[in-house]
Amino acid sequence: MNAIGVDVGGTKIAAGVVTPGGEILAEVRYPSSGSREQLLSNIARAISEVREGIDGIGGVCLAVPGFVMSAENKVVFAPNLHTIEGVRLKDEIGERTDLDITVENDANAAAWGEFRFGAGSEVDHLVFLTLGTGIGGGVISHGVLLRGAQGAGGELGHVTIQAEGGPLCGCGNYGCLEALASGTSITRRARRAAEEHPKSALGRIAADRDVQGEDVTKLANEGDELAISVLEETGTWLGVGLAGFVNIFNPDVIAIGGGASKAGELILEPARREMRRRSQSPSRDLVTIKEATLGPKSGVLGAAALARDESGEYVLGS
Repeated sequence: MNAIGVDVGGTKIAAGVVTPGGEILAEVRYPSSGSREQLLSNIARAISEVREGIDGIGGVCLAVPGFVMSAENKVVFAPNLHTIEGVRLKDEIGERTDLDITVENDANAAAWGEFRFGAGSEVDHLVFLTLGTGIGGGVISHGVLLRGAQGAGGELGHVTIQAEGGPLCGCGNYGCLEALASGTSITRRARRAAEEHPKSALGRIAADRDVQGEDVTKLANEGDELAISVLEETGTWLGVGLAGFVNIFNPDVIAIGGGASKAGELILEPARREMRRRSQSPSRDLVTIKEATLGPKSGVLGAAALARDESGEYVLGS
C-alpha cells in the first residue's frame, strides 16, 4: 500500500503519494494562505489531486506546524498559521476526502522522514533539528518517535538556553534555542553587525536594502570575516542546545536540516565544538552531527511514513 504525506507550512501545502520504499509517485502544491475554509479546501484538493490515477492509498498524514494534540487531532497553537488552530483535522479532512487521516507535528514528521529514508536510516536513536524561520525538532529513541503524554513533545526549539538577557522568541519566552540559532536569529545578528560596521560588505548591502540570511551565507562562503562571525555565533548557540540533547537523549546521530543549514560547516563546526565542550562522555563520544539529506521533501516523506490505516497500523510499515 502507498500513503499520502501532506506538509502544511506557513505559505504552502505540499502533498505526495509515497511508496513503502520512499519513492514519491506524484506531487502537488497549493498555497496555505487565506481563510480557514480556503486552507481546508486546498488541503483536501491537494489530496484528491495527487491520488488521481493511483491505486492502493492506505491513509493520509497531515504534517502541520505548531503544538499538536495528537489524541484530538488538532493544533492548539501555530504562530505562523493561526487559521489551522482548533480545527479537528482528522474529521474535517476525512469527511472531504473519504480517507483515514493522521495528524502530526511537521518537525516530528520531518524527523521521521530522515529516520526512515535519510540521515538516520541506519541508526535507532536520532535527534533532528530544522533551522528555518524558527527551529523545529523531533526525537527518535529505540526506533520510536517520542511524542510525550499529549502528543505535543519534541519542541526542541523552545528549550531555554539563555535565561538572562536572551532575545524574545516567537513563543513569547526569552532565550529559546529558536531565538538564538534559527534563520531569523542569523538575520537579526547580521543587521546589527551591518549597523555596527557600515563600511563592511554587510553594511554596504544594508545601505540599499534589508540584509537577509542568504546574504550572510554567500559572503561567508566568499571568506568575509564579519559574515563568518555571524554564523559562528549562531553555531555556538546551536551547540549549547545540542549539548543538552546529547546528554538527555544519547543519540547516535543529530541531523540538522532547514534553510539555515545551507551554511553547512560554517554553522556545524562551531556547533560541534561547543557541543563537545558542554556535553558529557560517553554520549558525546558516540554522537555524529551532520546535515540532513532529504531537504524539503522530508516533510512529505515523513508524513507519509506516519500515515495510519483504519486499524491504526502504519501504512508504509514501521
